[in-house]
Amino acid sequence: MLITPTTQLTTIGHYVKATLFATLTSLSLSVACVAVAAQSDDRIVSSKPTSSQSVVSKSITSKSVGVKEQRITDSGKRAVAAEKAGKIATKYSDYPSVIELYSDDELNQLIADNSHLKRVRADECQLVADIKVRAELVKLPTYQFLWGDMLAWGVCVDKNAELGIYFMRAAARQGLPRALEQLGRYYVQGTFVQRDIERALPLFEQSAKLGFLPAKVQWAELLVQGYGSPYDYQAAYSYLYNTVTADVKMHNKLTILLAQLENVMPKRVVIAAKNAAKYN
Repeated sequence: MLITPTTQLTTIGHYVKATLFATLTSLSLSVACVAVAAQSDDRIVSSKPTSSQSVVSKSITSKSVGVKEQRITDSGKRAVAAEKAGKIATKYSDYPSVIELYSDDELNQLIADNSHLKRVRADECQLVADIKVRAELVKLPTYQFLWGDMLAWGVCVDKNAELGIYFMRAAARQGLPRALEQLGRYYVQGTFVQRDIERALPLFEQSAKLGFLPAKVQWAELLVQGYGSPYDYQAAYSYLYNTVTADVKMHNKLTILLAQLENVMPKRVVIAAKNAAKYN
């Protein structure tokens, strides 16, 4: 076959194109392999935890887990801070206290006996932080009353009558009978507040309804003296008539008050009051 210059050039062109195509294909494969290798290295590197990540992981797993602390002790601020920070105490000894904190029943009895302030003094003021926390943060009415009385009279704390009355009122709003009675007595006597017997009457009434004997007596005494409303005579008489007491002096006092109320009550109202007492 005759090879012309044109045919020769065409053959050379095809050869050059084939060579270039093969070279470019080889380069593309090389680049792809390098990229895949780089991605694999990245995965390997990222799967290894850094030193900072290890520290965080260890600090998280090292936190102790247990039941929530059930008691705020004399280091009240410390206990509250620990609770907010998520620290868990598994033993009461984690927050030691020299004197055991009063139970609610025990404190109620101390308040009923009017010996709560004496008890705080006898405990050498070691529970002041506990009492404050339970009054201000937990808002237990018995501790609000105790804390208010301590502030009002300056027992183990700086005297602050205004703040003390505030906490007594907080306890009264929660229905603590002694708080209601004491606030009423303060209004009768003019202690810390201006004397206002009309303001004392509903406080005594509410406390008497809750069965607090001193409030029953004081409410009846005010009614006999002409304060309040005659519509209250029947309820006051019924409360006294239904009272059981082993104290001879108190029994005699109740008998006298009942007789005095009878003198200002219609006969039918006295009968109604006695009948009401029978079913209480």
